Amino acid sequence: MDDPNRSVAKRQIARLLGSSSTPFCVLSEDNTLVFANEAMGLFIGRSAESLLGLQCSAEVPADGVLDGPLTAFFALPIHWNRKELKLIPESGRPSFFTDATDSESVAHSDPASGATSTSTAWIRCLIPLEQDGCILCAFCPTSRIALTEIFDEQTANAQKIMRANRAKYLHLDDMWYLQGISAGSRRALEQVQLAIANQVSLTAFGPPGSGRSWLAQSIQTQRRKLNAIGKSDIVDSMVRIECSLMDSELMVSMLEVVDESKSNSKTTPTLFLDNLESLPEECVSILAAFLHTYERTICIAACDPDAMPRLSQRNVLWSEVFARIGIVRIDLPMLVDRIEDIPTLVNAWFVSQSKSTVGSFEIAGSFMDALTAYSWPGGIEELAEALAYACKNQAEGQLSEKDLPVNIRTCVSHIEQTHVDESVDLDSILEEVEKTMILRALEKFPQNKSSAAKLLNISRARLLRRLQQWGIQSESSVVDVDDDTPDFSEVK
Repeated sequence: MDDPNRSVAKRQIARLLGSSSTPFCVLSEDNTLVFANEAMGLFIGRSAESLLGLQCSAEVPADGVLDGPLTAFFALPIHWNRKELKLIPESGRPSFFTDATDSESVAHSDPASGATSTSTAWIRCLIPLEQDGCILCAFCPTSRIALTEIFDEQTANAQKIMRANRAKYLHLDDMWYLQGISAGSRRALEQVQLAIANQVSLTAFGPPGSGRSWLAQSIQTQRRKLNAIGKSDIVDSMVRIECSLMDSELMVSMLEVVDESKSNSKTTPTLFLDNLESLPEECVSILAAFLHTYERTICIAACDPDAMPRLSQRNVLWSEVFARIGIVRIDLPMLVDRIEDIPTLVNAWFVSQSKSTVGSFEIAGSFMDALTAYSWPGGIEELAEALAYACKNQAEGQLSEKDLPVNIRTCVSHIEQTHVDESVDLDSILEEVEKTMILRALEKFPQNKSSAAKLLNISRARLLRRLQQWGIQSESSVVDVDDDTPDFSEVK
């Protein structure tokens, strides 16, 4: 049973918050808005009662969802430890809330001081209430807050970019990899808008790792949603052909599946040509003949742009294929050409993973420094793998440089960028790499250190010395291990 004195104290605090001129609200553990004072209603431009029960989420709201922008505005940062205080800058009263009774006066008023200004800068204070897992949110002018190290301008900028993209570019669901402010990302977003809105064939151009296959499937998903709400009569199925696996016989069989679908359905399935540049020459004529026979077939292709001139010179039929599938062209930039987008991409990735097993983490500065210094030869897909790896391997509720894959945290460009005025401890870097390789070998041969040493091409004595040096095993346990006992698990 609750302590009566504590219950009284809670009611007194609630009354104080309710009568405060500072906008306050409370989010429950499942991110439901359970309290908002009158000042918060004035700040937003709606009655406080109408805000209660909102399920706040940082995910991009679907088109037409009631109060979608509002729930996204109140959402907590994804990569944040809910047990710590956090300050996030806000640009002022959200401009997309226009249904207030007195919106004109609200937009220019400061509920805390009564001043009228259109340029007020605000700080959102997130205060954990550990007793019940709730989060108290307060909006205060920056002039009344002493800025500290927990002032997270980077998170605020990323969220601002994502909201701006959402307002300008519709149908961004599942396209976290296109978020950003770079010229390449903006051009790609505009091309995607055109591709979704029109029932035509398209080609997503980008090298492997650019997310071109993700984009092709996301566009089909968005077209399917438009079809469901009656805004388009686009097809609602897709036949994927992995071009690198095709031969002439298999290609004919796959195209027959498309032909049968066309005959047995009122709609025409979309033909998805993945990794088009890997299509064998023997299949080019088959594909060209099919596209010529079925001119109205809608195709979505994923292709490397650098391969187009070479393929067209080798076989004239390639030019015909490209002409039929490239009505709309989407150019995906490589990640190395849009490094300025990485903070936004990291936020967007966490939002896309919010319903999975990925938890909430604080991101250290060294973590972001390592990401922006790396050259990303594997593109956006390598970034997604690195973030998943870091989340899986962290153990302290905070993502730091040490949680990243070894090739990212030890890359030369990162060392040069982040330690310009410091000496490089090459021995410690090499020792870390050696430790990683030894642990992997021991995972493969846990009961036979001789085999592990042989796999690493080092002596067994050196392996034992390293284990003792790192304190992985005590000296007695090392001596007592019988490595001469046959390990039949090694027999293939």
